[in-house]
Order: sequence, then structure tokens, then C-alpha cells
Amino acid sequence: MFVFELPEIGEGVIEGEIVKWLVAEGDLVATDQPICEIMTDKATVEISTPHGGRVARLHGDEGDVIKVHSTLAEIETDGAGAAVTPAPSNGLAAAPAPAAPAAIAAAPAPSATPVATPTAPAGKALATPAVRHEARKLGLSLQGISGTGRGGRVTRDDLARANAPAPAVAPAVPQSNAVPSGHEERIKIIGLRRKIAEQMVKSRFTAPHFTYVDEVDVTALWDMRRRLKGSAEAQGVKLTFLPFIIKALCLVFREFPNVNANVEEDPFTLVVKGDVNIGIATDTERGLYVPVVKNAEQKSALQLAAEIADVTDRTRAGTVSADELSGGTFTITSVGSIGGMFATPILNHPEVAILGVNRIHERPVVRDGAIVVRRMLYLSSSFDHRVLDGAVAARFTTALKKVLENPERLVLDLR
Repeated sequence: MFVFELPEIGEGVIEGEIVKWLVAEGDLVATDQPICEIMTDKATVEISTPHGGRVARLHGDEGDVIKVHSTLAEIETDGAGAAVTPAPSNGLAAAPAPAAPAAIAAAPAPSATPVATPTAPAGKALATPAVRHEARKLGLSLQGISGTGRGGRVTRDDLARANAPAPAVAPAVPQSNAVPSGHEERIKIIGLRRKIAEQMVKSRFTAPHFTYVDEVDVTALWDMRRRLKGSAEAQGVKLTFLPFIIKALCLVFREFPNVNANVEEDPFTLVVKGDVNIGIATDTERGLYVPVVKNAEQKSALQLAAEIADVTDRTRAGTVSADELSGGTFTITSVGSIGGMFATPILNHPEVAILGVNRIHERPVVRDGAIVVRRMLYLSSSFDHRVLDGAVAARFTTALKKVLENPERLVLDLR
């Protein structure tokens, strides 16, 4: 019997939460097979067993917090079980939360025309952790996929070819009373959702929030983006409004540097940042993540558009690095694609401000005594009232509004 203890999974990490068991008692596991996902304050990582065999006992339930070196599983290593290669864990693992950098190496980029190379020898298929994550998400067994990467390594393109879409099936007619009256379901809040809750409580009760809302006429910005979309698409970049808003922020931060800052609680200190590192609140199947686009003040709108698309796509896929989720100086949260007028965002502590970008509405407004149709946008920003007064927030938002309503000002700030 091999007693598998939770190994050390990061400097200074003394405990972790069991987010998901990837095996069950009685299962046969292979050497180096992931058996569970563990979340720490720094990342979510898969824990692999160093010995194969049959799982005799699992210690702890999903949501339990266990100490490093505590018993995680007991594995019978006698007999044929130790040499068994398990079947794919279909449906057992949802797309994992961003893992530590060592666990999310990017797959090698394929050539324009993939050339088949010798596949990996019988046994464990060759693939990066990121590709293994994706394979489990798709319910694919790497053993049955011929790798076209270097040395027979399975790539993302190989997964895509193996996961060719099946014919569409018409959805079933929804039932009108799917949940009977009087029924209740109790859902244990674990993993990332619990971490989000803890961070929201810390932010809300540490920094006294206040929200300032203003309306912006973005008709000129809308037209400018429309004119530039074709040029961006020709370079393979989808151009949204966010890059222009970020460039406008970089310009306005010069006049209001204290808004681009963090707060240190002990001793109580405002740390004003020279770098503009913009967090992009990103909705994923696993919860809310905030990847950070760093040094935005040094990048063009086109570069920002490409980087935003890349980092948010990798965040949703669970392959973003821990470093890309830290170091923010200011956050943008956008729910415009969903709808609504405006919201009151919660600060991403220790940042001192967050900008809410809402839906653009086309509606009649009065201009020079005439009623005209304009494209209007609500900005709803929250601030840490301990370090930013209401008048400062109002002037900051007004300055940002002026740039967005006259986007040609950004041309004067090209880098």
C-alpha cells in the first residue's frame, strides 16, 4: 500500500483546497496520472500520483482544505494494477483554473502544413499539460491520437482534428416545471467561487466604495472604430472599443496619477504606479478572472486589441499563467454585451478604482437645440473613498469622457 501525501506545491504554500477528484475509489491509475485538482492562494494545480495501482481510499471531500504532507490517497501497488493505463476521464474534469506557470507550458506552434512525425511509443502519450487539460475537457484520450508535434507530441491542432463536430441535434423541448414546488438543492461553495467570495468581502469591507456614473456620447468613437476595423482585420486583429478606452485612460492618468494606484494596508500607503497595467474582468465557466494587460502606456491600440483577445481567450481556456493574473493597477469590467444600463462594480483590491463599461445605446438626444440620434454609453466607476475624494473621481471621469467624445485626441498621443 502506497500512502500518497499532498506534496509541496509552491513556496510558502502550507495548505490547499480539494477542488475536484479526478478518480474514484476502486479506479486503476497509472504512474504520473492526475488524481485531483488542488487550489491554493496562488493557483490551481493538478496533483499526479508517482505510483500506479488501484485507488484503495481517498482522503477528504471536494471543498475540504488539507495541509501539505497530509494523506491524500492510499494506492494498492501490488499486482497488475500498477501497470494499467487508465481510460480517459470523460466528464471528470472541467476546464481547470489557471495553474502555476510550470503546469501550463504552451503547446509548440504547428507549421502551416503539419507534417506527420513518428508518434510517441506505446504507453503515456506525449503532450504538454495545457494540451492534457484541453483533452480532458473534450473527453478525448491522448492514447488514440497520432501526434504531429516534435517527437510525436500531441498538439492542439491534433485535438481539434480528433474532435470534429458531430451532426447537430435539435434541442429537446424544455419542461415547464423542471423543478417541483418545495424542492431545494444545497450546493457547496468551493474552489474558485469561494475564493471570489472571500476577495469580494475583503474588498467591500476594507475599502469604503463610492460609485460615480456619467453618460458619454461615443458616436465619433463608434465611427472611428468602424473605419479602422477593416485595417485591423487585415492584420488578423478584432478591434473592439476596449483598446481605445485603455489608451484614453493612459492619457487621463497623466493628469490623475493617483487613480492608477494600489493601497498597502500595513502601513497604510498609497502606491502610485508609473506602469499602466489594466485588468480585464473576464467571465469564464469557472468564475471571474482578471488577466492583466501590462504596460498599456507603451502599446498601440492595435497591439492592445491583439493582446486583450489573446489573454482573455487563454483565460477562458484555463491556460493563462499566474503572473498574467497579477500586478494590475486599474481594472475594466464590461457587461455591455449582456445588456443593462449601468452597474456598481466592486473594487479589485488593492487597486483604488475600477471602470464599468456598459452597453452602447442608440437614442435621441438634444444637440444645439435639435433632437438627433446619438450612440450613448454609461460609464460607472467605483473608487476607494479613503484615498480618492468624490470631486477627484468626478473630474477624472469628466476628463475621460472628453477624450472618448473626441477620440482624435488619441492621435496626438501615438507611441
